[in-house]
Amino acid sequence: MNEAQQDKYLQAQKLIAAEKWQEASDILEELINNVEDSEVGRLTIISLYHAKQYTRACTYLLEYLEVMFDSLSDAQIALNILVQNELFILARQIINSLSQWQNELMPLVVTGEEKSRKEYQETLQVRLRDFYHLGDYSLSEQQTRLQAAFKLPLDEFITGAKFLLRDPYTHPLVKSSLIEILCKLHVKDPVTIYWLDKKEYTLIPDDLMPLNALPIVSKGKQLISEKCGNQNPQTEQMATQEFQLQVMFLYPRVGEVIIDVNQWIDILIARIEGEKIKENSVIKQWQGRLGKMIDELIEKH
Repeated sequence: MNEAQQDKYLQAQKLIAAEKWQEASDILEELINNVEDSEVGRLTIISLYHAKQYTRACTYLLEYLEVMFDSLSDAQIALNILVQNELFILARQIINSLSQWQNELMPLVVTGEEKSRKEYQETLQVRLRDFYHLGDYSLSEQQTRLQAAFKLPLDEFITGAKFLLRDPYTHPLVKSSLIEILCKLHVKDPVTIYWLDKKEYTLIPDDLMPLNALPIVSKGKQLISEKCGNQNPQTEQMATQEFQLQVMFLYPRVGEVIIDVNQWIDILIARIEGEKIKENSVIKQWQGRLGKMIDELIEKH
């Protein structure tokens, strides 16, 4: 911060001490748009919260989320902002990711969900209906509707997710996202997914690991780096990007398909480099299938 910005920061601190939240937030919002500072971000969020500017507070919260969990009081403000914006699913995911304070923070979300059910019943029904019909639309619209469903209470979200996982028209990447969200929400109810091979599989989300936490995913990326080395950075980049998309399509059944990760990466690199793959293996078939899906995805976006 330069001298003028430092003066504004000190002025905002004095206003906060006097609990003049609106005046403090006006100064801090102007400041945070010119300097990137986590403490200015934290004070902007807190000032806007106390000034009851919950929508604006949420915008900064999503940008400076990590700085709001160094103390319980800040964490409570962060969760209250999410609840005021009805982002119940995101709030629950964040609480579940913390190493402490779950018992203090989760009741804030539960109370918010109960209030939403009582006071905004019609809005809730519209949101749930939009979520249910997600499969009728393009991938980008499906992803938009999935984000909108973060405003559903947990039980309604799970009900909608269970339906969509069995819907053949829900995009595989959206199904993958849904399963990962249910995993992060520690959902212990069994869910059934209509998967890429047109078969149904039943699983318990809480038994799964998030996609990028899977050892097979980090191992695959490590192998790409080792096999490409410094000799071909372009191939390494393309292989890493394609591998990430492959596992996104395959989740939650990554381990069932990629049985030999070393061979999988060899075939992936060979495909990218335009080499002919002689063997007609299951890996080659899966990669060809996923390659078409990825090409289609890229063409449409």
